[in-house]
Amino acid sequence: MLLLRLQNRVAEFHTELERLPAKDIQTNVYIKHPVSLEQYLMEGSYNKVFLAKGNIPAESYTFFIDILLDTIRDEIAGCIEKAYEKILFTEATRILFFNTPKKMTDYAKKRGWVLGLNNYYSFASQQQKPEDTTIPSTELAKQVIEYARQLEMIV
Repeated sequence: MLLLRLQNRVAEFHTELERLPAKDIQTNVYIKHPVSLEQYLMEGSYNKVFLAKGNIPAESYTFFIDILLDTIRDEIAGCIEKAYEKILFTEATRILFFNTPKKMTDYAKKRGWVLGLNNYYSFASQQQKPEDTTIPSTELAKQVIEYARQLEMIV
């Protein structure tokens, strides 16, 4: 089940979950752990996913959990790049759940982040400028009107 979740095969994960008896879901630690992880991911409680690494039911889970944590970090880092013009090194370390500055530095190098003045990572060049995004309002209005006509014909 954990592998299904890691591969982002959410529908298959839930299908397998529905096939299991409720008692097993609640009492079997090998099932309960992936179900808890799924719940944390759906809530957006990434900190709980990182904390769950210390609460794995078997050593073999470590490999899969590490993959999941790396994926979460990559998603968070992508959001940081889009949401911030710059971020303080210590804040990036905290937000990305690194426990040492060395790990943060290595990760930043992997993503191509450069530490600038005053200990900040800057992302201004990576952000999309508002004037670059145009909304095709005329085309959108035409589509909405056509949709309304089709609905009217159905009714």
